[in-house]
Amino acid sequence: MKELNKLEREIWISFHEFAYKDDLKLSKELIEKHPRWSIISGYYAMHDITKLYLGKIHNIKISGFNVHKQVIDSLKDVLKLDNKKLIELLENAENEIKGLGIEDIPYLLVEGKKERAKVQYYSSNVFSDNKEYVKKAKEFFEELVVVFVKIMEDLINVS
Repeated sequence: MKELNKLEREIWISFHEFAYKDDLKLSKELIEKHPRWSIISGYYAMHDITKLYLGKIHNIKISGFNVHKQVIDSLKDVLKLDNKKLIELLENAENEIKGLGIEDIPYLLVEGKKERAKVQYYSSNVFSDNKEYVKKAKEFFEELVVVFVKIMEDLINVS
């Protein structure tokens, strides 16, 4: 974890704004035809918007080893700093994020990572009934990816 310098800051922010939106769009488009890739790209939308938030709001650049763990740990740390904004956001939240607590937000990213790992690496359920797989991809997208992205977009916009 490092601070972004002036030269890379603009590039970092632009890239992650593009990447999370591109991954989000792709995830939605792939649900029916390629549910496995829908889950993978959905998780990367979550991951990239988190890196965008960390860079844009906290000037943090994550790279090197254990990037996914670094992102999750950094998110946990900075949310403690943004506690007041987060409480206000959750109090004024739309239905899909009402009832979430501050500690739940990094947990959503952790759950996304777990689901991505299940489908990206060897798993016996990858080759199960395609209808069930599509259902799982749709639930993952709607209940985890969209909710998390909405929270992060709101955090970025209120900062």
